[in-house]
This record gives sequence, C-alpha cells and structure tokens, in this order.
Amino acid sequence: MRTQTQMYKLYQIFFTLFSWLTFVFAWMLATFLSILLSMDTKNKEKVFNTMERVFSRISFKIIGMKVALEGLENIPKNEPVIFIANHQSMMDIKLSLAYIPVNFSFISKEAIFHVPVLGAYMTVSGHIPIKREEDRKAYTSLIKAINELTAKQKSLVIFPEGTRSEDGTLGTFKRGISLIVLKSKRRVVPMAISGSNRFMPKHGFLSYPENRNVKISFGKPLSFDNSRTDREYTIYVTNTLRNAVMELL
Repeated sequence: MRTQTQMYKLYQIFFTLFSWLTFVFAWMLATFLSILLSMDTKNKEKVFNTMERVFSRISFKIIGMKVALEGLENIPKNEPVIFIANHQSMMDIKLSLAYIPVNFSFISKEAIFHVPVLGAYMTVSGHIPIKREEDRKAYTSLIKAINELTAKQKSLVIFPEGTRSEDGTLGTFKRGISLIVLKSKRRVVPMAISGSNRFMPKHGFLSYPENRNVKISFGKPLSFDNSRTDREYTIYVTNTLRNAVMELL
C-alpha cells in the first residue's frame, strides 16, 4: 500500500510538471506568434486573445483534459457582454481563455501588471488592472475599468467571489460586480465551471490527473435597469447574478 501511494505521488509530480511545462511552452509560442502577426495591425488585442484561445485549447488536449460545454447558444453574437463565473481553481483562468468563444478582457488585481513579462503581456492583451487595497482607490479604479471596458466594446470575464473557493462551493459575490454591470450597461452571461477544483484544488501545488473531466455551462443573458445604482438595487443585482450561477452549478 505504501509503495502504491509513493508511486501515485511520483505520478502526480510528473503529471503536474508536464502540465505546467505544456501551458508555459504554449503560452510562449502563442505570444511569439502574436507579436509576429500583430506587427501590421492596430488591433493587437484581438490577435493576442485569439492566439491565447487557440493554444490554451491545444494545451488542454495535450494533457488529456475532457471539457464538456453546455449553453454556447446563449452567448450573444456581435455584442460585448459580461461573463460572470464561479472560481474553483487556478485552472479557471485558462479554461475561460480556451473555451469562451469570443475575445474578452479580465479584470485583475493591479499587482499582476507589475510582474515582469507577465505584466506586459496582460497590458498588450487588453486586460484591465484594478486596485483592491483602499475603498476610495478601489472605487476610482473600478470606474476607470468600466470606462475602458465601454470604450473597447469588448466582452469581459469576472470572478465575483474575488478568490478561489476552499471546497468548490459557491462563495459570496462582491457587490462591486453590480456597479460594473449597471454602469457598463451590458447584458450578463452567467457561467459555471464544474470539476476544476477536483483537478487542481486551491491548496497544494499538485494536480489530480484522475480528475480530468470539467464542465462549463453558459446561462441565458440577463438584463437589468441601468438607471438605478442605489444600494438596495445593487444588492438585488448581486444576489440575482449569484443565483444564476448557482442554478448552473
């Protein structure tokens, strides 16, 4: 029994290293090709986002991840929307990049944009930084993010829980998501990712290769009264969004 446990641990280590190397190599190749292909175009974000989606899908196929997609018909065509999703694992970002069939931006904490190489990539790919430390700075940063989003006419992906779930259950949504939705005046597509936490849980660095089945579900677009931003209505919007993701889960 002890020998079997040791062999499995070695298998976990090997598979985790193989997976990370696959994603890193694919990201580097996608970035190199994006730089070449975007030299003569002003819309560099589109090239970078498209290459990222293609090579992320290839990476998941290489590591043997089986991803079931449901509700793709609910994603509006030729309309920028806000995708809101639960957050179970580090893999959720890559899964979003790979299987959301439109180009989009992430809203991410500002510190990531200061990381060498990665920060430059985040910027050129059109992702949006936001401060989280102080309430006033965070609100100013949020308004700036909304203005950037409106100007770009590009879809957005947000994880309203703000952090990964400890056990896979859906956490509380941050109320800031309601302000983004109402002030951007966009429809919202709820999205649920199931199974990623079993493959790569929040705590620990090793993956579980026997759990390579993931499901991504997209719900019907939701619309809200954009003329209201009072506390009562923002709480209602936040709860409605959370319930929509909960139903998909």
